[in-house]
Amino acid sequence: MVRVLRALALIAVAGWLGMMAFVALTGVPLMVRAMDRGTAGQVVLAVMPSYYTWGAVLCVAALVACVLQAASGREGRLRPLIGGALCGVMLGLLVWASTFVVPRVVAAWRAHDDTAFALSHRALVRLNVATMAAAAAFLCLEMFTLPSRRGR
Repeated sequence: MVRVLRALALIAVAGWLGMMAFVALTGVPLMVRAMDRGTAGQVVLAVMPSYYTWGAVLCVAALVACVLQAASGREGRLRPLIGGALCGVMLGLLVWASTFVVPRVVAAWRAHDDTAFALSHRALVRLNVATMAAAAAFLCLEMFTLPSRRGR
């Protein structure tokens, strides 16, 4: 069961990191280059709620899997506790971004306030980079720690 939980957490975080990377490095830049500013903004606004919802679902799934692994103690508690903390950080950054920063970005974009948009967008990019870093740290933790042979 612990292996299944570990795989679930790994797949959820890898999926979230892949989604973040695709949206940030491919999806949005392509839309901005291929469409006028207004249309690209509307498309991004339409995609963002699903982006943040899926991010929250995947982070919660990984967090729960880590907590259950730690509670079982079958393969030790340190790795799943660190993984759970990283999932908690990702979830916190995600909630902060979607609750406080995205509304500022949207308001500045709708008001055509380029200065406010640049400042709030920069804050959003920093939060997303921090979230990606936490996801990458989680994946490194999982890849470079072998399953324990405890209890076998």
